[in-house]
Amino acid sequence: MSIFGKNLKDMYPDIRRVAMKLTKYNEADADDLVQKSLLKAFEKQDLFKGGNLTGWVVTIMKNLFIDDIRKLKDKIFVDIEDEILASNSNDKHLDVADTNSALKKLGKKCQNILSLIAEEYKYIEISENLSIPIGTVMSSLTRCRKQLYKELYG
Repeated sequence: MSIFGKNLKDMYPDIRRVAMKLTKYNEADADDLVQKSLLKAFEKQDLFKGGNLTGWVVTIMKNLFIDDIRKLKDKIFVDIEDEILASNSNDKHLDVADTNSALKKLGKKCQNILSLIAEEYKYIEISENLSIPIGTVMSSLTRCRKQLYKELYG
């Protein structure tokens, strides 16, 4: 067994304590950080030149933590539960009659493709059913969805 494996049990509490401090006592993030650090240290154990093994692993942990912070630096996270989703005053409440009316205004090809999609057919099945290439199914579906949206919302 490697020196790393023998000392893992002894160094774990120290590493966990440092991780908790770095992550501001978020247990899940701390556990993730400890796991990433130990994995990285285990993978790179041949680079350990002796000395304080716990200190070496903590250094790896700090570097991983800093890398993660840098990656998240320009990202904005919004908690959906806290976010109030404003309703657009132009929102139109639709019922089945509105949708059926809009579908009837579309061409026969669009009606067929949209109805098959609504019935959860796969693109390849629609292609075979309508005897058209799958690429045509996908591009037609995009156009049909746009037309339907225009009919429903103007």
